[in-house]
Amino acid sequence: MNWLKQAWNEEDGVLSFEWTLLAVLVVFGIVSGLSAGRDAIIDELGDMAAAVVGINQSFTFSGIPALGIPGSSYTDIQATVSDCGRQTTPWGADVQVDNGSGGS
Repeated sequence: MNWLKQAWNEEDGVLSFEWTLLAVLVVFGIVSGLSAGRDAIIDELGDMAAAVVGINQSFTFSGIPALGIPGSSYTDIQATVSDCGRQTTPWGADVQVDNGSGGS
């Protein structure tokens, strides 16, 4: 309590309270900026994964009948990407999980 009174009554230069408030605002800005950057990176990596999976290497070659070279073809199977959803429940919230037991 005594420290709080000293900090409140300090008049040498900038008050400690102002520095504390400035530090808190800077920390909030950094944390929210890092969080937004993390979300943007996750979204871009998901888009990149979908683009890589979407590459299709199928081809068809009809051959050259005059030279007796037969045709060939290849059909690439199409893979799927399952995008993970964002967490919508608050951390630590009691989430009901269906374990498939069917009993009550």
